[in-house]
Amino acid sequence: MRGQLSFIEEEQKRVLMSLREEYYDAMLEGRKHYEYRTRYLKEESEAYIYISKTKKSIVAKIKFGEPIIADANTIALIAEQEEPGSYNGMMEYLYNNIGYAIPVEEIIPIEEVSLSELQQQFPNFVVPQSYYLLDKKPELLSFLDSRERAKSCVRKR
Repeated sequence: MRGQLSFIEEEQKRVLMSLREEYYDAMLEGRKHYEYRTRYLKEESEAYIYISKTKKSIVAKIKFGEPIIADANTIALIAEQEEPGSYNGMMEYLYNNIGYAIPVEEIIPIEEVSLSELQQQFPNFVVPQSYYLLDKKPELLSFLDSRERAKSCVRKR
């Protein structure tokens, strides 16, 4: 194939991410436009959202844009613009001086999947501490994909 270029489209990374309910609700209401992390992927991604503590369920899929990866001050300034008064807390959170501001592009509801159902379907299921890649868990990924609702988007950026 001399002289021809081959473009192979790399599949978007997909993860299972833990999130507190109040942060998820703020995203749904349009008050929170970024998810902040001390580590994450460097490219666009899709994340199934596990609500820890209160619901103990997977409730949605979020399409995230390419993260802003920067020093703590830069990320804290983004957080401060989004929620005045959050600068100091973000600086404490980003103790290692590097942070990720991950833009929320789209929220897609799924039929809620409880922790007990996940453990019944997948006996080795582990709740993510922060997040983990789903590429090595094709059965779980397929199961979650099947739970997407027909109604596509709750919120687009």
